Amino acid sequence: MRKQKITNPIRITTLGLDKRSQEVLRMAFSSVAKGECILSDSASADVGLCNMDSHNANTLWSENKTRYPERPMVVISIKKPQLENCTYVKKPINITVLVDAIKGAFSSAAIQHSATYATNGTHASTQEVQLPPQQPEKSIQETPMDSPLAPVEQWNDESNTSINYYSPADYLQEELQNAVTQANEKNLSAQYSVKLNDVWLHIAVDPVHNKVVSEISDQMLKPLCTTPRYCIEARLKFLSKNRSHFDVCQSDKPYHECSIDQFIWKIALWTSAGRLSKDMSPSTSIQLKHWPNLTRLTQSENDIRIAALLSEQPAAPALISKVLGIPISQIFSFYAAAHALNLAAPVVNVAKKPAFNIQQKSKHHSLFSKILEKFSG
Repeated sequence: MRKQKITNPIRITTLGLDKRSQEVLRMAFSSVAKGECILSDSASADVGLCNMDSHNANTLWSENKTRYPERPMVVISIKKPQLENCTYVKKPINITVLVDAIKGAFSSAAIQHSATYATNGTHASTQEVQLPPQQPEKSIQETPMDSPLAPVEQWNDESNTSINYYSPADYLQEELQNAVTQANEKNLSAQYSVKLNDVWLHIAVDPVHNKVVSEISDQMLKPLCTTPRYCIEARLKFLSKNRSHFDVCQSDKPYHECSIDQFIWKIALWTSAGRLSKDMSPSTSIQLKHWPNLTRLTQSENDIRIAALLSEQPAAPALISKVLGIPISQIFSFYAAAHALNLAAPVVNVAKKPAFNIQQKSKHHSLFSKILEKFSG
């Protein structure tokens, strides 16, 4: 069947999402979803999107159903809620799956409305749209969590003339990533210990529960990431099968908990500190394999813009910096963190055609293509 052309975007109103998450959705709808959906006010929306993990979700849901009983609803949550007449999307959210759910809910509501009109007022219940299995490695845009911006001093380098390089092997990053890899391979919890002020503090990696529990606060961990490895006394051991990160939680010391991906991302981000890996060059094109879960990850205000640009096609950090008008150090740090999670990689075996000479496929070609054409002359 020929796919019907969408002439108007589906208008979405959100319930239980903070401003940052709404901006993430706005960017994702514009880039990944190609403008098929847009955020809208509550009164004119076609579909509602409710975060059932928000603290006042039940109140928001009830008020919405009272005021707009016929509006199709998509709910997002870690666990499936006991609700009727809605489409459920499990967290973490894949934007493609979410857009498909929104379009499915909108189409089902339109069909139901037509059937109701044809039968003179007989109401038919909305059927839940069956979505394809989600791919965790492609999951993006997880709904609102506390996601502090990276320290401001990391992003205030206004000069693009001086480029600093580093190697993850010279710092804790490589050992910590190896600890995570080995823990996953062995299916055992790993305990990485660092001696600070004559006291051993532990970082527990639990692959079974996808958790990292650390006795080292982020304030202490960040400077450690840029401290040369030979200056740090550390050791690694694996726990028995009946022990996990909960053993660290039971100690008297305060601890900090996050997912493994969150941990690796911030370690790579802080280790880079605006520097470029030694095996890269500012003119080396990089490609984004999958969108990061930016609402879950420590980020700068420009990470969404960088990801959106790279989702169009591979590009070099030097060009990204020029197109977006941001310090090149931000692209270096973003790439370091995304590469650590295997979300980004340098482009290999690039064809020998002129760089950034993108042909116009139609009169409606992307804004990114126009920008690249302008810079390529």
